[in-house]
Amino acid sequence: MKNTANFHMLQQVYNFIAERPEFKTKGELDLMLDFFSVIHEDDQKGIRLDSPSKIIGKFGSRHIVNIQLAPSPRNKNEFLTWVYKQLHR
Repeated sequence: MKNTANFHMLQQVYNFIAERPEFKTKGELDLMLDFFSVIHEDDQKGIRLDSPSKIIGKFGSRHIVNIQLAPSPRNKNEFLTWVYKQLHR
């Protein structure tokens, strides 16, 4: 993901992850980590979880995303709308 993600790109990433066989059995935190790992920009470093509610990485101009109030990743539209707002603050 270069610069800031557009909504269509976020939908494509979500659809890619939702096609994985383990999507239905993984926990919500693992699904969020999967999603943010794909949109993370730094190939040298991965994302990391800091405390139970912050994902740290490079997501356009954002480096920290607080997931404490994130909707369930299983609710596609609500989750993607929330992610888009987080990345465009």
